[in-house]
Amino acid sequence: MQDYGNKNQIYTLQNNTIKLLLSAQKEARDKLDQICQGIKGEVPVSQRQSLFLFPFADTVNLSDSIDIMIDRFINQIILLESIGNSALPVDFEDVFDFAKKLPVYDAFQVSEYVLNTYLRNNSNALKRIKADCQKLVPLNGNKTSSDRIEVKNNTVINLRASGNLQDSTKCVESLLKMVDVVIHSAEPLKAQSIRISPGESYLTDEIRLYFFKNRKIRLVFKRPEYTTKFITVLQGANCLENNIHICEKQQLSIASYPSVM
Repeated sequence: MQDYGNKNQIYTLQNNTIKLLLSAQKEARDKLDQICQGIKGEVPVSQRQSLFLFPFADTVNLSDSIDIMIDRFINQIILLESIGNSALPVDFEDVFDFAKKLPVYDAFQVSEYVLNTYLRNNSNALKRIKADCQKLVPLNGNKTSSDRIEVKNNTVINLRASGNLQDSTKCVESLLKMVDVVIHSAEPLKAQSIRISPGESYLTDEIRLYFFKNRKIRLVFKRPEYTTKFITVLQGANCLENNIHICEKQQLSIASYPSVM
């Protein structure tokens, strides 16, 4: 693993760098203001409109450069804080807005915001797990048998994976995390991480999961109520009333359930 050094030192360096840039920006603006005031004393009022064309006015505006630097610093913070935490999605624009609203840029506050809002947030973790699981479920709404979730005998769900091997395996891993959340009420951040490859299976007293070499997936629950709860959690709480009828329909169209994503 690459050695990024001490985070406290890095964040302190970030803060000092932005402070220096802001100081340089103020000094440059003050100097430009002095120049403009001097020019005004020499140029008649009738000709002052030409001052709007003063060629050095934009050269001292460091705002864009400072924003670019903050952009890079936030990327560095997300990278550093992701080490040792789950690889969860971070809304970069949201973090950037948070950093810009601070009275003074503070990498330590930005770091805490990233951790508390995204990397250590169970809601965000569940959102990522759901997103991965839903990649296993066709969402185009077609009514062909291959574009439906088949629920057989109230306990069997047939899915299929697409994409490259790495993505497919990751989605199946998230599927097992979702099972842990549903059956054992595990916190999404602490859900059991189990990775299996095509051609392998995962068997417990409560579920059986088969990941076939053709990327088809069969998830078998021991109890019908697990099946109902699993689909309810996957698709969102608003689907509970509709999902009660799974046993009667024997086949559940994903298009009939609103997505939480």
